[in-house]
Amino acid sequence: MAQIARNNEAKKATDNVAELGKRAADKGVDVAREAMDRTEDTARRGVEFAQQTAGAALEVERAVTRRSTEGATEVGQVFAEFVKEQTRSNVEAFQALTRAVAWDQVARIQGELLRASFERTATFTRRYLEVVQAVVTTSAVSATQKQARKAA
Repeated sequence: MAQIARNNEAKKATDNVAELGKRAADKGVDVAREAMDRTEDTARRGVEFAQQTAGAALEVERAVTRRSTEGATEVGQVFAEFVKEQTRSNVEAFQALTRAVAWDQVARIQGELLRASFERTATFTRRYLEVVQAVVTTSAVSATQKQARKAA
C-alpha cells in the first residue's frame, strides 16, 4: 500500500512538473509571439519612415531642379532683353553719330551711350545675382533639410 501511495505521489509530482513545464512553454510561446509582433510592427514603421523620407527627399530634389530651371530660364530672358536693348541703343547712337556735325555732339552721344550701357549692365548683373542667390538658397535649404533627415 505504501508502494501504491508513493507511486501516486510520484505520478502527482510528475503531473505537476509536466503541468508547470506546459505552462512555462505556453508562456514562452506567448512572449515569443508578442516579441515577434513588436518586431514586425517596428520593422513596418521603419519601412514606412524610410519611404516617407525617400519621398520627401525626392520632392526636395524636384523643387531644387524646378527652381534651377526657372532660374536659368529667367536669366536667359533677362540676358536676351539686355542684348536687345544694348543693340537698339547702339543702332540709335550710330545713327545719331552719322548726323552729328560738331565734336561736342559726338562727345555727348558717346557719353549717353556709355552711361546707358553701364546702367543696363548694372541692371542685368543685379538681376542675375538675385536669381543665382535664390537658386543657391533653395539648394542650401534642401541640402540642410536632407542632412537633418539623415541625422534623424
